[in-house]
Amino acid sequence: MMRDTILCLCDLTGVMARPWVEHGYQAVLVDPQHGCDHEDGAYLKLACTIEEAFDQISVLVRSGRLAFVAGFPPCTDMAVSGAQWFARKYEADHMFQAKAVSVAEQCRVIGEMSGVPYMVENPVSVLSRVFGKPSHTFDPCDYTAYEPLDNYTKKTCLWTGGDSRCRLLTGIVSGT
Repeated sequence: MMRDTILCLCDLTGVMARPWVEHGYQAVLVDPQHGCDHEDGAYLKLACTIEEAFDQISVLVRSGRLAFVAGFPPCTDMAVSGAQWFARKYEADHMFQAKAVSVAEQCRVIGEMSGVPYMVENPVSVLSRVFGKPSHTFDPCDYTAYEPLDNYTKKTCLWTGGDSRCRLLTGIVSGT
């Protein structure tokens, strides 16, 4: 079976999937902000939460077609850059951070269960207390040669796993 599909969780834009699609892969993007489930060329966009997509994700994992999993859990309730608002958020919802971490954990667990290389991305956040030290860190400006609009600093963390993760992630960044 050919591994010809990537899964991007909490991914509205599909930017991560674009180089894969340009190299012949199919992409499944899961994000409730898609509005409605639809196909857009090589992209299948599922308008649901990860939890709501579990059955479809399970079918994809069992198909043997999955090549890579990327998770981009929302950082709004986890990034240390927003810590000044945590107390107010806590007063409104004592579980706000637990809910946010739960989505990140769903990304990590799906990556682990998939048996393929995976990554979970988030800026410096409370995830380091949950997942441990990130596997990799970078600032968008480190890759300005690839995307001139990314000429800013925002320390970003990747927690990675699966087979050949370093070789694969290096290939993604370098475009090979």
